[in-house]
Amino acid sequence: MFGAETVIGPVCDKDATGGICETRPASRDTTDNVGRAYTEQFAFPLETPVADIVKRREWGARAPRGSYSRISSTRGVKVHYTGGRVDPGIVDDHAKCVALVRSIQNQHMDGNGWLDIGYCVDEKTEILTREGWKTYRDLRVGDVALTLNHETGMSEWQPVLEICVFPAMERDMIRMEGSCHSSLTTPNHRWPVERYRRRTGTARRKDADGKWLPIGRAPRSLTSRERLWVTSETIGYWDRIPIVAPCADLPTEPKWSDAFVEVMAWFWTEGHIKRTRGGEPTGVAVYQSLKNSANVASIRAALNELFGPSAEGFPRAGRRTDGVPRWRETVNRHLVEFHLSSDAGRHLLEWAPGRVPSFEFLLTLTKAQLSLFIEISLLADNAGEGKLAQKNRAAAEAFMFAVLLSGRAASLRRRPPIGNCKSDMWLVTIRKQQNFAPRGSRKKDSRFEVSRQKYHGEVWCPRTDNQSWLARRDGSVYFTGNTMIACPHRKVFEGRGLHHLPAANGPGLNSGHYAVLGLVGSTGLTKPTDGILHAVLDAVEYLRAEGGAGREIKGHRDGYATDCPGEPLYAWVKRGAPRPGATPAPPEPHPVFPGRVLKYPPVMEGEDVRVWQRQMRERGWDLDADGLYGEESQRVCRKFQDEKGLPATGAVDRATWNAAWEEPVT
Repeated sequence: MFGAETVIGPVCDKDATGGICETRPASRDTTDNVGRAYTEQFAFPLETPVADIVKRREWGARAPRGSYSRISSTRGVKVHYTGGRVDPGIVDDHAKCVALVRSIQNQHMDGNGWLDIGYCVDEKTEILTREGWKTYRDLRVGDVALTLNHETGMSEWQPVLEICVFPAMERDMIRMEGSCHSSLTTPNHRWPVERYRRRTGTARRKDADGKWLPIGRAPRSLTSRERLWVTSETIGYWDRIPIVAPCADLPTEPKWSDAFVEVMAWFWTEGHIKRTRGGEPTGVAVYQSLKNSANVASIRAALNELFGPSAEGFPRAGRRTDGVPRWRETVNRHLVEFHLSSDAGRHLLEWAPGRVPSFEFLLTLTKAQLSLFIEISLLADNAGEGKLAQKNRAAAEAFMFAVLLSGRAASLRRRPPIGNCKSDMWLVTIRKQQNFAPRGSRKKDSRFEVSRQKYHGEVWCPRTDNQSWLARRDGSVYFTGNTMIACPHRKVFEGRGLHHLPAANGPGLNSGHYAVLGLVGSTGLTKPTDGILHAVLDAVEYLRAEGGAGREIKGHRDGYATDCPGEPLYAWVKRGAPRPGATPAPPEPHPVFPGRVLKYPPVMEGEDVRVWQRQMRERGWDLDADGLYGEESQRVCRKFQDEKGLPATGAVDRATWNAAWEEPVT
């Protein structure tokens, strides 16, 4: 496919699809089965013979009705294969290439375009906008939503650029459900997470007989934390989903006095609107028990600062007044009543009509004033520590909005009648956590479930510049967050097209590389022909010239746990992706052996460890480049030494170090 994704020969992602290695076009889809490269973004110099670019309309692709995320540049290109069986007959019959690419499209498209570009949620999931929570049916392009800047960890208000809705059909979805979290998403739905790495400080040792000794217990210490993107399928035990973030867009200069914010908090929780028989407001009142002397003093002081001393009475009520805001204090049995004239009450009703604070008002508060508003509201409501209960859902929603703006997490649940409260209430609970670990919760709490289920409704997702948004489902809140094809006949099928984000490279990896798919499989046609390799490189050159691609050429498995692009194609990539028949370039000098042997135990730490770990990752080994040479590094080292015929000591000596750069990838 040509565009953000290019297809050259077969494309497949066995991990994602169970038989087809997915190459997801970022712009357009082009299909050719034999010796063709699908390039979503790629360009060729005019003086260089290049593969034919097969446009979507030429290979019969159904044009997707949705649009794809834009991308201006990348570090380079990642190479994919189709996986599964590819008929060797495609080498002799280009029509079979076209048929194969069409089958890939049929596997991954529905009426709205490529399925795998939709990182989707179910119909019940809402999004937070500046006007409050909205369903996808109410959301409009241009609405301003709360997003997460995953680089800074701050929340930001950004416009919704696109709303992708995919039609109702049977889908496999992943449900994460418990008292603190509820989500139903497609398996490839993206999540911004913080990943924690912890170590116990203990090491396993054997006794004289070779048996493992007990290691006892040691406190776990946090050794590192990183931000990355994962999917519902790949989220791990140490991955934490942010459920709230400090807002970067709060006002820094106050629009209101603190006294007005405090009176507003007392009014919406403990207030009353006085009306004429015709329903016209004549003023407002705030009530407080005589027993709560501190609260009474606080309200009195705030009103005095706003409107001056308490008045003996009001000249008249209704619309025709002298325009002077007044208040007066009276005692009625066990209650202290603070009455505000229509001129004073009008100031409150303007920003809290019907005693519901408007989102517009809350958005004008500074961080300190939001905290003041929340503190007074909790004090007045007195529903329990960190809890507020309201019969009016709109009022509870407004309070929750203020809590989220302040940088604290909150949930909203319906509370059935209890004790002396005979009606349903809406309970807002302020949570102390800043994030949530689904896999960890599943292990610790049997009531929390992560499961697959069939879903038959519509799925949808919004698009923002930060590629994230604040979601809510069943009251729980959290932040949640494309390729080309080449065939053996040196033809390149257009996928998503230039300057569009691919979806094939794995969770959180698509913004760094375009994707090119070779029409080779795991059985049948497994070795790329010269035509496929030429087409892949044609696609790469095109993406560099026209799509802003960087110099890197990597395999799908680089950075993502998959067999793709298969051993033969990956070995070619690791050799530097040379043109067939070209003289290979001399190898670049590698880092000099650091002079010390890297071994374990104990854990060795240093930049030399990190350099070796990075090189092993480049060779395809699953190893974190954390600069700590421990048990996992030792395991990888032994397997590597055994593979290369070196003494399997598990220690990186000079011979092992040099082999990491000089020995071919096998």
